[in-house]
Amino acid sequence: MQLKKGLKKLKILTLIFGITFLLLELTLATYIRIADYKIELPTYTFDNTQGFWFDINKDFGTAHLPNDSYRQKKTCFDVLYKTNSHGFRDKERQINSENKRVVVLGDSFIEGIGVEQEERVTGLLESETKIPHLNYGLAGNFGPTQYYILYESLAKQYTHDAILVSILPSNDFIDDDYQINLKVGGNRYRPFFDGTYPNYSIVYHLDSIEKSQAIPSKQSVLNKFLKNFTYSYNMYAYLKAQRNVALLPEDKILSEKEVPSYFNYSNEQFNRMKFALEQIKTVANDRPIMVFSIPIYKEIEDYRLHEKNPLGKDLKTFCDSQNIEYLDLLPKTDNLTLDECKSLFLNCDGHWSEKGNRFAKDQILNHFDYYK
Repeated sequence: MQLKKGLKKLKILTLIFGITFLLLELTLATYIRIADYKIELPTYTFDNTQGFWFDINKDFGTAHLPNDSYRQKKTCFDVLYKTNSHGFRDKERQINSENKRVVVLGDSFIEGIGVEQEERVTGLLESETKIPHLNYGLAGNFGPTQYYILYESLAKQYTHDAILVSILPSNDFIDDDYQINLKVGGNRYRPFFDGTYPNYSIVYHLDSIEKSQAIPSKQSVLNKFLKNFTYSYNMYAYLKAQRNVALLPEDKILSEKEVPSYFNYSNEQFNRMKFALEQIKTVANDRPIMVFSIPIYKEIEDYRLHEKNPLGKDLKTFCDSQNIEYLDLLPKTDNLTLDECKSLFLNCDGHWSEKGNRFAKDQILNHFDYYK
């Protein structure tokens, strides 16, 4: 009799828990969309058995596992990323080719966060020109120093006749600043140019890649299930990360003035960017180099307020001195309304939307002599 009562009580508690959890999931599913939280959502599949961005390359740090996949779902996109046998989100490429080919270097905007592979700027360029564009874009704190090291250690091995380099000022200055990294960078294995222009040496944060917090690790079955099937777990992970940031001591937090951008960067930060581009040019030999800079939406808004563009001027002067073609996408937005500019970016993420990638493709084709 007692056993029956116990089982009945357990069933009731299980039912109450199940209904409560279901109501929580439905509430979070609605709230996350209304509040526009920029977090990953459950995929309701087991596509994701682990993460996607790791510190696994001893030369440039961040990379992907070969022949891997990762499904990223947010409120405004649902995309399955796949890597080739060399660990890049790109088609399978042979090292040698008799055809024209372009090596493309950059970060998450080039890798194409939130859009299908063929809708990225490199996919659009390849489709329209019929020239293969080898995509070496990588998200996960990846700046010009790493563009150079990736090109020198790997990408240059693939036959090509031009190099296209993207600059994202809202990330690239901070990603290349060793002193900022020592302050707020965490335990990541990353290379930096240390010293003063032009006398730099390459130093790595952490003396061993195995010490990185971003090395591949197996997830428990429970973690896989919770991440892929519940809003609760993803919201908990998001709130935990926000709490950890909020609890950081003041000396571990950058003030607004310390965050570099299109309009706010030091000579030292610009010199490191210059040096990385100079090194790419040296390794490229006589191949043409094309550089373009990408504003985020906030920078477009700020540009319309004060109508100043110091980086565009400085990069143009530098690139002219190096016989490098330069395209600044910021003033190319002048003919667009702010709503049209906003549509260039994913509203739940901040990376280029399909429209943004098409906008960049059109500007690149119209500007650089290589495509004419």
